[in-house]
Amino acid sequence: MSGINFLSRFASFSLVLILITSCGLKYIPGPSLEDLAKTRKEKLEEQLGSDFAAVNKKYVALTYGESVVVKPQSYERLDSLFEVKYRMSKSGLSTKEIDPLIENQKMMLLSDTTEVLYMETHWFELVHDSTCEFIIAQCFLNNRNVLRKMDFIDEFQTGISNQLWAEKYMKEEWLTRDLGYTSNDDLTFYSTMKNKEFSLQGEEKERFLNNVFLVMRFASESKSTAAQGIVLKLAALQMKNEIPNFKTADYTYSFKKEYNTDLKQDVYIVEAASISDKNVLVTRRYDLFYMPLN
Repeated sequence: MSGINFLSRFASFSLVLILITSCGLKYIPGPSLEDLAKTRKEKLEEQLGSDFAAVNKKYVALTYGESVVVKPQSYERLDSLFEVKYRMSKSGLSTKEIDPLIENQKMMLLSDTTEVLYMETHWFELVHDSTCEFIIAQCFLNNRNVLRKMDFIDEFQTGISNQLWAEKYMKEEWLTRDLGYTSNDDLTFYSTMKNKEFSLQGEEKERFLNNVFLVMRFASESKSTAAQGIVLKLAALQMKNEIPNFKTADYTYSFKKEYNTDLKQDVYIVEAASISDKNVLVTRRYDLFYMPLN
């Protein structure tokens, strides 16, 4: 009897399958998490492009951080209860006490109008006339990809002449070697500079970044982030701007790193001795972020 029932059920299933196939119906999977994230970012960029165009600024998307789901407290409470239930079940314990709490929390969700938001940390650029503004922002979108709010984490401005270096700085692109990815040495350089930059404000921040972009150019030219090569080039440029008729070939250079008791920190020191006049010795000092100290 059971065999007959099985054959009957199999025949019915086969008939349904044949009907579905003959009608041309196909199973179409829903979008993946990657597809949803891609669409969310595309909608965000469309909205930001439109919003900033309204104030005559050209929006340029640079890069993104990790996407984060921001849940209301009631959702987080339910997640916690399910986590507890999972651990209890895995340990072979009864969940009869926690099950009513879960059901009650589900009912509370029905009356919670707070939206689940998706936070995208976004690096982007705004260009207006000869000024480039670089921004890191936390952008919060709902499940319909509508931007609900945007919080600025960091921002700075620079001129068109530094635009390329500022873009590389923001995106942390390779600086000294094109390996198809950014090397550890380059990443360490970016991390050092950004940790310092985030602590600065106003004109001090602007001066620091202009010097960072100059250092990036020197590092790129020499294909190295080693301090000696960078500091020697900085010193030569500084002397050229300060000493009339200065020529690099007229001096011999030495480099050292030592602890400065007055500043209570390590400094880089370049000494340039005149070849024609042994009494002329020019000294230039820089901190560990390559900022000039004299």
